[in-house]
Amino acid sequence: MKKAFEILSWLMLIAVIVLLMAFSVKSQKLVDCQKFDVIIASSENHFVNDKVINEILINKNLHPIRKTRKEIAMDEIEKSIANHPSIKKVNAYCDIAGNVCVEILQRNPIARVVTTNNSFYIDENGKHMPLSEIYTARTLVITGEVHFTEKGELFLLAKFIDENPFWKAQIMQIDIEENGDLILIPRVGSQQIVFGKPVNIAQKFSKLKLFYKKGISEKGWNNYSHINLKFKNQIVCTKK
Repeated sequence: MKKAFEILSWLMLIAVIVLLMAFSVKSQKLVDCQKFDVIIASSENHFVNDKVINEILINKNLHPIRKTRKEIAMDEIEKSIANHPSIKKVNAYCDIAGNVCVEILQRNPIARVVTTNNSFYIDENGKHMPLSEIYTARTLVITGEVHFTEKGELFLLAKFIDENPFWKAQIMQIDIEENGDLILIPRVGSQQIVFGKPVNIAQKFSKLKLFYKKGISEKGWNNYSHINLKFKNQIVCTKK
């Protein structure tokens, strides 16, 4: 009899807990959202802000403020924000008080392509990324006869420069000539660096860095008009 009473007590306790949880869930669905937080992951880029995100949701009638949990379309909120061309990832969720938060990760451009007919960014995955009306990223600029393909040699060169702090600070532009040769334009000095085709990238930059340390330091930044890296195991310089 005592054992049966204990089992019955436990069953009643479990039933009460389930009922309370169900009541809590139902109550949460009826609570109005009073706060909407936009958390943008730290980045050197500022393509989106609170205003942009709020406008996206207002224009689509998805803004959660003063809506109950039941009325808030969380999946649609995520989808609408994720459709912004400068956003890489978004996570939207609701807390126990009924408030909504979205966490946002922006895309990272590594270069800006500028042609006579078009201009766009290349992101860290080699995909096209449109320019922004509210922010301009400071990136490597690629001009001239640009024929860009995702994951191609030109992308690999831009990524190599972006991932190397020294070259990212040193090289500001790549100009592509009609014959396909690449000319690198440095931030310091007036010389042009004839890179040739975007092959043997690491080796060419290794040669150039050695020349910067030994050649230019002795002769001076402005002593040469061209530094040619096209030839194997040597650098050919043209004096001004």
